[in-house]
Amino acid sequence: MSRFLSAFTISVALLVSGAQAETQTVGWRDLAHAREVASDPYHQLNQDQSQLMLDFMAISAHFTKAQRDNYLPVLNPLSPLNEVDFSQGSYPYAEQLNAYLAQASEVNAKLDVAIEAEQDPAKLAQVIQATNKSLDAMAALSPRLEQFKHGSDKYLDKKERIKQPKYAAAFTVGSTLVDAVPAYQAQQQALLAKAKQLKAQLAHNL
Repeated sequence: MSRFLSAFTISVALLVSGAQAETQTVGWRDLAHAREVASDPYHQLNQDQSQLMLDFMAISAHFTKAQRDNYLPVLNPLSPLNEVDFSQGSYPYAEQLNAYLAQASEVNAKLDVAIEAEQDPAKLAQVIQATNKSLDAMAALSPRLEQFKHGSDKYLDKKERIKQPKYAAAFTVGSTLVDAVPAYQAQQQALLAKAKQLKAQLAHNL
């Protein structure tokens, strides 16, 4: 009986130690995977482009709201995303971004028409103030966009990655923003210049 108990005790001990060893092995595997993910530039670039998209949307939506509240109520509000999931790549959001960019450009176009006909220097002053704030905020995105472009170009500069669909469309949103943000800034710089010019003309005529 005592031999049976001893054998049973040894068996249980071996099972427990084996389970602990398996748990420890799984833990090390998880840690190794986490380190691999953290060291892969793909994941950092993915995170960078998702944050750039959210920041651009937030800035342009705030600008539109300020102009609707204080200058041109007929403007359609923009609906920025508050969170995105780029774990499967950015391309699922490309269509949403393109639609948003079209709406943001439409806001600038309507403001351009309104400014052209504006006769109130105080209202033009408001437009100038809001546009300056927007341009300042957008300017902060420029170095981040440049850094993203450099990093993504370097990452994709490998034939085996370019051939894989996962990588071919991986940075669709970021690449779109690299071109779209300067174009948006140019639209607002034109608005600012026009508003300043008309405000100066109205002040001269008084």
